[in-house]
Amino acid sequence: MSSILVPVDFTDTCKTAIRYAHGMSQQMNMSITLLHVAENESDKHTAEGKMQSLKSEFDFGTTAVDSKIEVGDFLEDIGRIADLLGQHFIVMGTHGERGLQRVFGSFALKVVKSSKVALVIVQNETVYKPIGKIAMTIDLARESTQILKHASSLAKYYNAELHLVGGKHSDADFRADVLTNMRICKEFLTKNGVAHDIHLLDRQGFDKNLIEFCSANDVDMLAASHYQNTLYMFSDKFVQQLIMNKLHIPLITIEATSTSNLFY
Repeated sequence: MSSILVPVDFTDTCKTAIRYAHGMSQQMNMSITLLHVAENESDKHTAEGKMQSLKSEFDFGTTAVDSKIEVGDFLEDIGRIADLLGQHFIVMGTHGERGLQRVFGSFALKVVKSSKVALVIVQNETVYKPIGKIAMTIDLARESTQILKHASSLAKYYNAELHLVGGKHSDADFRADVLTNMRICKEFLTKNGVAHDIHLLDRQGFDKNLIEFCSANDVDMLAASHYQNTLYMFSDKFVQQLIMNKLHIPLITIEATSTSNLFY
């Protein structure tokens, strides 16, 4: 059975992630794996007791729940362990307090950069609800399409609509690059029977325009590839802004610079 990995640090933030993962697991018929990465062997024993106490706080119903405690670096090893265990998604919580947005957004991105498994990142205020609409961002670079197979997988599980959202470019070559990526995505979605449409928004203040679009269209999840090329729109800063969006919409993302993740 496919499984969803939830990194656990025993804070309220991880509890939000567990609740969201449980909602996903019920819809997608997946199990859940709770993972704590201890700093050393002496902390491992204490963590085992905390893990059992944490699990007892939730009614998982018929969902199968496993737990693992490993020793290592929490942020560096989550992705490696998820890949090793063959996890389908990682659901991770991040703090949304205004003064801590940059810090905790950066923590989440550190996990993204070290993972081949797609991350669903939720804020403390995020409440699970079935996904009806997903907004996926498309830019000039082909890497921006790498989240497509994960976003379309979610769309199929939930019978959701997928909105492809890009920026309006006045430069003919840039516009052609965006439309080429849009066309490739449309062909894939059509082939896989996923309902979709295309929207082009003003590039001036694109992140704010995107969130306004999500609010106006009752979007339930954001999807964006992450890649470390600041010449393009989807830099660390852009993806971090999506992680901490004011609507508390969860974001699904993946590191797209590895050739193993290339969609085409």
